[in-house]
Amino acid sequence: MDFKAIIDSLVSTSCIMSVEKLPDDEIGEIRIVAANKRYKQDFSSYYDGILYTELFPKDRKFEHFVFTAAIKHKQIHTYIEAKVINMWMDQVYIPLESDRDDTGYCIFSYELTEKADPDRLGNVTMDTASSVIKSCAVFRTADSFKSAVDEVVKEIFEKCGAERVSVVSIDEATNGVRYIGGIARSRDEETRGRDIEDIPPDVVKTWDKTIEKSNCLIIADESDMKSLEDRNPAWAKSMIEAGVQSICFVPLQQNRKTIGYLYVVNFDTDRTIEIKELLEHTSFFLAAELANNNLMEKMKELSNSDMLTGVMNRNAMNIRVDEFVSRLELRCRPYGVVFVDLNGLKYVNDKYGHEAGDQMLWSAASIISSVFGDDEIYRAGGDEFTIITTGKSEDEFLDKISKLRDKTTYPSEITMSIGYFYSSGGDDIRIAMRNADILMYKDKEEFYAVHPELKSRKI
Repeated sequence: MDFKAIIDSLVSTSCIMSVEKLPDDEIGEIRIVAANKRYKQDFSSYYDGILYTELFPKDRKFEHFVFTAAIKHKQIHTYIEAKVINMWMDQVYIPLESDRDDTGYCIFSYELTEKADPDRLGNVTMDTASSVIKSCAVFRTADSFKSAVDEVVKEIFEKCGAERVSVVSIDEATNGVRYIGGIARSRDEETRGRDIEDIPPDVVKTWDKTIEKSNCLIIADESDMKSLEDRNPAWAKSMIEAGVQSICFVPLQQNRKTIGYLYVVNFDTDRTIEIKELLEHTSFFLAAELANNNLMEKMKELSNSDMLTGVMNRNAMNIRVDEFVSRLELRCRPYGVVFVDLNGLKYVNDKYGHEAGDQMLWSAASIISSVFGDDEIYRAGGDEFTIITTGKSEDEFLDKISKLRDKTTYPSEITMSIGYFYSSGGDDIRIAMRNADILMYKDKEEFYAVHPELKSRKI
């Protein structure tokens, strides 16, 4: 076959690749046997028959594309971000006839764009387009972000013939991952989520680095796994231990920052190209939805958290009280209310400054959390804290009150006046809070009667 005549007739940057077929469909040497003038201009060190790895880094995904076109005779079109050259690449792979059983040939042609071209990104198969549009519609109509993610992964799960599909986000506080949603054939969601969140942060931090020169990680056979072992042995080990034989792993990015990952495990490797296309295009809008959800959660956290002490604020407390008032099932189960007021905060502010007062408030919140850490703790305002505990017996509730008193009774560095009320069920929480408040002020009167020098205000 006159490769030179074929390739010189093409206008776009093009070359002809040869790929060696090894036993068990393993990929052997991949060489560039001929190239047109435009291709040669891009690579000054080019010569006919050159190994492709002499021109650019080894890329298992690229090798799969060449092998699929040259050996399996499937034409491929894909538009990817070529991070090595910081460009987007519109690629076409066209199979060619071969007179050898152990070697296949294909044309590899590409065009470069500096930025992502929406028209090219949208040039996908009807099957992929249908799934992506359906997933977008799910996010517009679902009751919650979680339920939408579950619907989307179910669609991917069915399309890919996978063992499991997962969506995770990066936890900025721990550098680990947070399980968002997924589906698996053999494990329940709670177990699946726990296993994912147990992945060490040190392993998670290597993921981005491992795939930084590509737009996804594809492992379709043992050779791919061995390649990963060379680059990231810890990650490969964790995959093998988890029973991963194949995986398509796509970063979810917002403003070029990875905020999560979408991946399928043990999928139909005969459909690797189609699955890659589906996941990459799903990742575009899924990343946007994840970023929006993260922002909403952050705003909710900020609106409901006390920035000084880290406990919930009065706004969150008011919302919770409204829930108790409006929902019968909440007030019909056992609950306890505790009102706490710091003794001597104004004295500390006046004598040592507001920085010392802030430290006193933070320390007080830490003490309360050490006792009521599994309950709802609110800074109601100033030097006042409110605790709502549910599902505890009266003895358990009173035991916590006793522990708090032991930690905050004079001459402790931080002292508190405490009032409380326990309801076995049915009491209006507003009345419970009023009774706890009365007892707290009574406790405060008794404290200042003994320690008038610390009195912060008229009772």
